[in-house]
Amino acid sequence: MNLLEIQEYFSNNLVKFEDNVLINNLSKETTDILYQIGLPNHHTFGGDYEFFGNVELLDGKYLKLGTKNTFINEPFGLCIDIETQAIIGRTNYRTEGIRTYTINKNLKTYLEYIYTDIRFRDEVILPQILGQYYQNTEKYAKELKNRLMLIDKDDINTNFWHSSIGEMELGVI
Repeated sequence: MNLLEIQEYFSNNLVKFEDNVLINNLSKETTDILYQIGLPNHHTFGGDYEFFGNVELLDGKYLKLGTKNTFINEPFGLCIDIETQAIIGRTNYRTEGIRTYTINKNLKTYLEYIYTDIRFRDEVILPQILGQYYQNTEKYAKELKNRLMLIDKDDINTNFWHSSIGEMELGVI
């Protein structure tokens, strides 16, 4: 898989970002993705992710790229940690305050993981091979985990992906 393949797949849902000095301070690979390829509005674990083509600096450390709409209705930011370039989820719960968690180590891996997850859900899940989903959730979770590990074996252990695969194994999602 390469970024052009991902760009073709998401072509109608990609949001390219406006030129911004904050983006220009990120790695070349990240700026190329944001300016030339874009990020896809999509649905995956936990909600509908939306990108607006602009950024916002939060706490002087997190560059907010987008948000998600969830049933919980808490403020959420999909961010890049400007120091580490990691993709961070930043949630502001009314009772717990602001919590951050790692999603992927960089934007390229995030894009590849999202692409793989969505393709798996839309095209690969075949009851003829793995059986009906809700009777074989562990098989489906293992298959998705294996596919993600081919991209990057470490990011499967981030807070986001580890808990998402765990919920899939249990049949929660």
